[in-house]
Amino acid sequence: MTTFHDTDDETTRTDPDLAAPWAYATAATRRLGVPDGIEQRLLHLRQRERISVPFEHDDGTLDVCEGYRVRHDGVRGSFLGPHRYYPALNGDDCAGLAAATTVSAAIADLPFGGAAGGVAVDPTALSRDERSRLTRSYARRIEGVDRGDDVLVPEVGTDRRTMARFADAVADDVDAPRTAAVAGKPPAIGGLREIDRAGGHGLAHVTREVLETDHDRPLSDATIAIYGTETCGVAAARLLEFRGGSVVAMSSDRVGLVAPDDGSGLDTNLVPSYLERPGALAEYDDGTVTGTENVLECDADALVLAAPATTITADNADGIRADLIVEGTVGAVTPGGQRALDERGIDVVPAVLATAGRPIAAHLEWIRTVGRDRMSDARMTNEFAYALTDAVEDVRDRRERCDLSWRAAAYSVGCSRVAAAHEVIR
Repeated sequence: MTTFHDTDDETTRTDPDLAAPWAYATAATRRLGVPDGIEQRLLHLRQRERISVPFEHDDGTLDVCEGYRVRHDGVRGSFLGPHRYYPALNGDDCAGLAAATTVSAAIADLPFGGAAGGVAVDPTALSRDERSRLTRSYARRIEGVDRGDDVLVPEVGTDRRTMARFADAVADDVDAPRTAAVAGKPPAIGGLREIDRAGGHGLAHVTREVLETDHDRPLSDATIAIYGTETCGVAAARLLEFRGGSVVAMSSDRVGLVAPDDGSGLDTNLVPSYLERPGALAEYDDGTVTGTENVLECDADALVLAAPATTITADNADGIRADLIVEGTVGAVTPGGQRALDERGIDVVPAVLATAGRPIAAHLEWIRTVGRDRMSDARMTNEFAYALTDAVEDVRDRRERCDLSWRAAAYSVGCSRVAAAHEVIR
């Protein structure tokens, strides 16, 4: 097997103002000296679909949304794909997510390639039955899922029930859903109980690993700010607090809370519900209500970006005071923001590493579903932690050995493994 190594040739690096995942992947493949034929495979999509998704509202009216399905690279295995129901979703977003998933799965050394998809819709505006009809319509219209080479997973706007409906919709027999086609499904049809929190648990695990090993800051002495109250951010906050960290600030997309100066930290079991109901914040007296920008600029040891949107740009990077940024969603830090943080010596752990918990958990559920290993929940929890630790250590080793940033090292590890897989089948 050919092994690709980093070089010091700065002239081969791509302008960082290009679309983020593609720019970072391009820079990595050129730094690695990947042959042109393999580089072209890595930097182009295998398949891209844009489809119309009709569904019926409860009042009988018909609506049509735009749906997307993108496959990036499947040389390492089945196409693993996060799926979003998000109003502003477009094909370019899905392409970036697919490329990032390819890299993330390779960093975790999993037998998956990358894909992504979803529907441009606000799921909170739909009833339960409307979401069901939408999901089934989407599932029937995308190609190839029923062939067994796709594993869909929930992301923004989708959940366990979405995955259960999807598995049922692509099955030949309505009484036997194709459970191997999805991960993140309910335990009643073979899902893992903790997988809906795997992304947050992975964020917490990576944050602790980097704080304690690379910043010499024990979690018990660390302060953390959490930007975003999606499932991932809340799960990360609660686990970090449970393990001894002090969560000193949290925000939704509208309002934030900062802990008192007495060092007590916020109660992560209560704060998310208050943040989602700003009108109730007047009743919360264990913190200061503030704007979201104050949470971003909080003086903390680590800032976890868990909102499903771009958060740090070149325009606001100068206000960041955290020593460590952990990117909980692809694109949370723009290339311009990354460059500004690099100039100030602030470490940024990229989403392709920080969110590796999602593909790891999906793989554990998948191998259980296909009957290859009937491991217990306790063993799966251990396997999850071991796999994440290995991923961080692999990226850390590349970072230190080649004098790279966390982001450059992560893309280097992921792209080198995908390139090596292409090399052996040439």
